[in-house]
Amino acid sequence: MPAKIILNPYSNRWGAGQSVNEVVATLHDLDYDFDLVQTAAPGEAIELARQAVAQGYDPVVAAGGDGAISEVVNGLLAEVDVAPVRLGVIPLGSANDYAYQLGIPLDIKGSCRNLVAAEHVRTLDAGRCNDRVFQNDITIAFGAQVNIEAATIKRLRGSAIYLGGVFKALAHYKLPTVTIEWDEGKLEDKPILLAYVGNGWRTGGVFHLAPDAILDDGFLDFIVGDAMGRLSTLRLLPKTFNGSHIDDPHVFQTRFRRLRLTSDDPLPVLSDGEIIYRDAHDLDIRILPGALRVIAGPEEGERPR
Repeated sequence: MPAKIILNPYSNRWGAGQSVNEVVATLHDLDYDFDLVQTAAPGEAIELARQAVAQGYDPVVAAGGDGAISEVVNGLLAEVDVAPVRLGVIPLGSANDYAYQLGIPLDIKGSCRNLVAAEHVRTLDAGRCNDRVFQNDITIAFGAQVNIEAATIKRLRGSAIYLGGVFKALAHYKLPTVTIEWDEGKLEDKPILLAYVGNGWRTGGVFHLAPDAILDDGFLDFIVGDAMGRLSTLRLLPKTFNGSHIDDPHVFQTRFRRLRLTSDDPLPVLSDGEIIYRDAHDLDIRILPGALRVIAGPEEGERPR
């Protein structure tokens, strides 16, 4: 069977849609056997990926940003904890965190050649937050609010969008109090700035909130930042660019296989850069070890630390 390519034209604010012809031409030049479909609505890639598995396509390829990859992953893992086919990636997004971490070239021709060669297939973990699967991360509270604010910014592109969202979120977001229980630990009634679950170690193109996370170690990394004032927050956030924030006394870090986070306050939640809740109160998060076989690059992307 050929590959099934599911392309989200809206990725990178319609930039992916402008790249369709180049993707098709490049793959034809490489004599690659594929069917390509473009999504027309949020969430559609989940069902398209589910159908592709049922129809016997292998690999199923996500062409777009991290959110597009996440939708395809949710389709592959809709009813199972281990995907039955390989996942391919053609990065066409604004941050492309997953592709970068896996060493997949970020240009179209390079990523297509990598896909066709399929020389480096890695078995990687994923995670599940309630009924949503994620391949890279879950962001809760302030970090999620940053993304909500970033979506309202029209004049910036790439990682600058997320930086703009930081300043907008600082202006009015009310920090929540949460209770967190994991494997053998607990934090009760804790006011927080943010909570972050990382399977991967890069998010938003420039942030390294879980700098020691490993994509195939059977654990999820968990970072919690204490609630603090705006000035202290502004001092802490630049440290997330290189991961040095985990050495700050206001930051707690651990690893887990299963975690539950509850709060009376409404929590915004991101999964792989996409809003899945604006007012969650109960999150059950667990590792899916060895869930994905991904056509990766020859070497992981470079870490900042």
